[in-house]
Amino acid sequence: MSENKERVLAAIDGSRSSEAVTDYAVWVAQALSAPLTFLHAISNPHAPTKTNLSGNMTLGGREKLLEEMVELEEKRGKLERERGRALLADVLNRAKDRGFDNPEELLRNGDITEVILELEQSMQMLVLGKQGRDGDAVARHVGSHLSGILSMIHRPTLVTPLEFRRPESFLIAYDGSPTAYKLVEMAARTPLLQGLPVHILMVGEEKQGNWDKLQVANTRLQKAGFSTQVAIRQGKVDEAVSSYLGEKNIDLLAMGAYGHSPIRYLMLGSTTTKMIMRADVPLLVVR
Repeated sequence: MSENKERVLAAIDGSRSSEAVTDYAVWVAQALSAPLTFLHAISNPHAPTKTNLSGNMTLGGREKLLEEMVELEEKRGKLERERGRALLADVLNRAKDRGFDNPEELLRNGDITEVILELEQSMQMLVLGKQGRDGDAVARHVGSHLSGILSMIHRPTLVTPLEFRRPESFLIAYDGSPTAYKLVEMAARTPLLQGLPVHILMVGEEKQGNWDKLQVANTRLQKAGFSTQVAIRQGKVDEAVSSYLGEKNIDLLAMGAYGHSPIRYLMLGSTTTKMIMRADVPLLVVR
């Protein structure tokens, strides 16, 4: 696999999110005219720790047990690699069925967060599911690695729901900060969002200063050719944003890692899980 800085990287783990991750990754890569690589990371949380085998066991008994433990871990590792190759083969076939001719695959050993951070410089966007393998048995569970990845990665990241729906509109959660305007600039320039109607929402007081901030973003996106709507809503950020998404039937939410505003803490603080759980649309997170 070539180290291409323009590639889209999609992380899959065999959970229920994997099909939607595949479909959204194809949509992103096609829109950006970018190479697409599917990543599966193998981490063995059941690896044996140092065990005290002294007790009443004989030397021969301890040695035999250690040999059996090593053999068992080797078998587990082999099965995980085989499973990983099978998962990647499935998503490659799915991507091809959806019109992407040459997807690539990458099988790595290690913690998924660490692997993604190692690959960050070789991607332009990351796609991953909000529900990981460990969360399949828990209703609306957010993948255990997601918050950590979002807090550390600097590339735009698309967090997908469990089902694919091709975006026909998107919402920018905006607070008027320089980082918020960076998101507006990204939206104005990326081919991913071109042609989609955009809503720009601020959560706060309905005062002239906030309307002025919204107008700055509105003007920039209109100049880029977007059809725009602006709004201010009061209340808790996650509740106001989720309510607006449903009310307007919006297909994608774009948010930035915003300074020290409430939206900053929404995405990277204690309420990260709450927002991702509330949203039934993909979240495009930009830092």
